[in-house]
Amino acid sequence: MPRLAASLVLSTTPLATQVELVRRLEAGGFDRVFFGEAWREPVVPMTAALLGTSTVGVGSAISQIYPVHPVVVAQQAAQLDELAPGRFSLGLGLGASFVVERWFGVPYDRPLRRAREFADVVRGVLASPEDGPFTYSGKLFSVTRYRLPFAETAVRVPVHLAAVGPAMQTLAGEVADGVVVGALHSERTMEQTLARLGRGAARRGRTLDDLTIWYYLACCVSTDPDRARAMARRSLVYLAQYPHYRAVYAEEGFAAEAETIAQLVRQKEMDRAEREVTDEMIGRFAIAGTVAECRDQLRRYAGYPGVPVLHLIPFRMDEAEVQESFRLAAELAR
Repeated sequence: MPRLAASLVLSTTPLATQVELVRRLEAGGFDRVFFGEAWREPVVPMTAALLGTSTVGVGSAISQIYPVHPVVVAQQAAQLDELAPGRFSLGLGLGASFVVERWFGVPYDRPLRRAREFADVVRGVLASPEDGPFTYSGKLFSVTRYRLPFAETAVRVPVHLAAVGPAMQTLAGEVADGVVVGALHSERTMEQTLARLGRGAARRGRTLDDLTIWYYLACCVSTDPDRARAMARRSLVYLAQYPHYRAVYAEEGFAAEAETIAQLVRQKEMDRAEREVTDEMIGRFAIAGTVAECRDQLRRYAGYPGVPVLHLIPFRMDEAEVQESFRLAAELAR
């Protein structure tokens, strides 16, 4: 069985319950638990998770970079590392344009430049206790003689970038310690991703061996396999709303289905949208079934590079079912 990670993106689930899930995954042998920024910001849940556990890695995957300043994010990362040295990782991403502009009122402009400069500033601030006051003059960000006041040595937090498109994947290979490659992929798209990451890494005299690769995988575990597949359908419907994931569907031969699903979602015809998700799509893009069935399905990823990140988006389902899926998923790493 490969190494496993999990991602919690929950809305109404109390923080205490989320920490209990992280403990369950830790006891099950999971490498890392990520918190995504969707309905909650991730810093408070990550703090609670780090304080409530002792060995499992905890990270953001991802924190959105548009509504915040990189100096503040670097301060947060340094303090999370102070709470649990060596267990925290910082995942940064652009987010979806309609979310950035609608929720935060920030223009979604120059994404590659913003991601590059953001990572530069975070790294500079984290290194400032040893390298001295950090100064940076970019096209989007500027910093003058800033030094972390509460750290005596450089803070060594891995910085990961979420990267789905070709240019972003190349940038991640160049500037990041690792990459989160998205929630939909196949052997063919993974080969393309590795080539882009390799080109970016080469710009800095690095290789793919210098990068940690995380790939999200929709996973629905239940004592009722039919219910597990129904929840998988809902996660795949949710992903079809996003243009970059529709492109992956299309590349794998499901262009018509993905466009139909997205159109039905826009029309709020959710039941019809779910019926458009075929069994072949579930088999290609998700893990779904009982613990034994999911463990067997995971074996097809044994040759993939990196670590699968099991996730289940609480889209049109009770979060109690999502919680139960993760409790059962904790058995998969054993």
